[in-house]
Amino acid sequence: MTVFFNAASSVFVILLLTATGYFFGVTKWMSAEHKPFFEKYLLNFATPCMCLDNFLRNLSPELVKGSWKIIIVCFTGFCVCALLSALIAVLLRLPKNRAGAFVGMGGFSNALFVGYPMCRELFGEEAVVYVMLFFLSNSVLLFVVCYTAFACFSESKINLGKKRIIKIFINAPVLSSVIGIMLVMLGVSLPRPLASFVGYVSATISPLALLYCGFVIFETGIRNIRIDRGMVALPVMRFVIAPLICAALCRLFGVFPPASSVLTVEMSMPVITIIVVLAKEWDADVHYAAIGIVLTTLLCFVTIPVLMLFV
Repeated sequence: MTVFFNAASSVFVILLLTATGYFFGVTKWMSAEHKPFFEKYLLNFATPCMCLDNFLRNLSPELVKGSWKIIIVCFTGFCVCALLSALIAVLLRLPKNRAGAFVGMGGFSNALFVGYPMCRELFGEEAVVYVMLFFLSNSVLLFVVCYTAFACFSESKINLGKKRIIKIFINAPVLSSVIGIMLVMLGVSLPRPLASFVGYVSATISPLALLYCGFVIFETGIRNIRIDRGMVALPVMRFVIAPLICAALCRLFGVFPPASSVLTVEMSMPVITIIVVLAKEWDADVHYAAIGIVLTTLLCFVTIPVLMLFV
């Protein structure tokens, strides 16, 4: 029970920050006009700084060389979860404008905005390296799988286009992660002023990301949550099937705690928030994706303390 209460205490801190973002929405301190800033700042500026900062501080050439098992577990886990989500969408006969979003919601977790602060609270600084490796895998596969799912279930003609293809393989989080790993392997450190700057920017991610999530919950509206077949299956996929798959893969490939514990918790995080942006880009049901984010984010504050009893 001590583990449960410690986990509940850590989750409560995350809940308070998320509730603060909700409060800012209620009081109109935050509005829809602020969302583009949060999205661009967090994804395109703060996240690259976080990747560089944490890789250079916590990674070593030996750890990078030995991380291939973790990368395989993450890649395999995402692919299996996405395929199972696609199968569930077909079996439930979800509308095409919702099926693609369901695959993205079931296949990928919120590794950054909720997962990063959650794992730091639960496991401490030693979790950061494993979170970064998980996030790197998540970032690489996210666009590939989600664009494929939206295209397959879309009623319109498939047209990836040059910009979309570039976004799949070349984006700020992935590039910064690759650069960070290269610097670690070369034994190169950032100049002290630049390292301090990157560290300060990195420290803003947890509070700002959770404030953003809280505002998304406010904007979508808890009262607007409608439970249909997909919304019943989604929490089961995110909080039961996904962590079981990850735990099984960790055992299969010989990944042990604390790495396996961090990966399992990361895999059971809520729906990734960028799914709303991707749904809008593909003319899918944006409201459906937003409800999935709200529902799973609220439920994770209950499921994570329980999960911590088993990891």
